[in-house]
Amino acid sequence: DAAIGSLGLDADDFAAVTSSEDAEESKPQPDILGVALERAGGRRAVVVGDSVWDIESAGRLGADAVAVRTGGFSAAELNQAGAALVVDDVAALVDGEWRP
Repeated sequence: DAAIGSLGLDADDFAAVTSSEDAEESKPQPDILGVALERAGGRRAVVVGDSVWDIESAGRLGADAVAVRTGGFSAAELNQAGAALVVDDVAALVDGEWRP
């Protein structure tokens, strides 16, 4: 909730919000992403994450991943993990034109 609040949003702005308590296995296993996708009623997803484990988890789910360089990983590491796109901050996702 703190991360969502830092963006000026709340949980009601999202189709689904999950936490580690909602998954049996942690990342890079895709359990938590699968729960979020199911709760949102979706079939496809684009995952936004800031670690190689987020990117690997998205790949195991079969989803494209956008990496944000706020987790201490280099662009090279995030690309090697399978990111479709690497940006420096989340503002680039709002301001930029991109497609998975």
